[in-house]
Amino acid sequence: MIYDVLADIGFILGEIAYPPPVENRQEIHDKTRKAYAETLPAQLASISKFLGSNDWMAGNHLTYVDFYAYDILDDNRKLFDPKHINQFPNLVAYLRRIEELKGVKEFLASPAFQPMLIMGPLALFGGSETRVPTE
Repeated sequence: MIYDVLADIGFILGEIAYPPPVENRQEIHDKTRKAYAETLPAQLASISKFLGSNDWMAGNHLTYVDFYAYDILDDNRKLFDPKHINQFPNLVAYLRRIEELKGVKEFLASPAFQPMLIMGPLALFGGSETRVPTE
């Protein structure tokens, strides 16, 4: 269930980044981005409620869904005002737990970790922002 919620969010981010190639493309982008930003707090509240006081999305078990959730939440933290995620201490702690995992922590601190675009270079959104480790 939570994977589907996260996939929907990822799909919407893609729609914002890549509106159809029509004359009013920028207008569609702006309208879609604004509408998404208005719903973001409620979406994050839903994810926060699902996570609750658990360490991971599946309770005490780390699964691939946690890495997908990290990616979606981290993208939102970078593409929108981080204050939205910061309103949910359990999500902030969750992101930090992922970043502190053995292997992940070492990779993020290594020269092998390179900033990358969140979306492709042709995107109207997320194509110029870079991904950097959080502090």
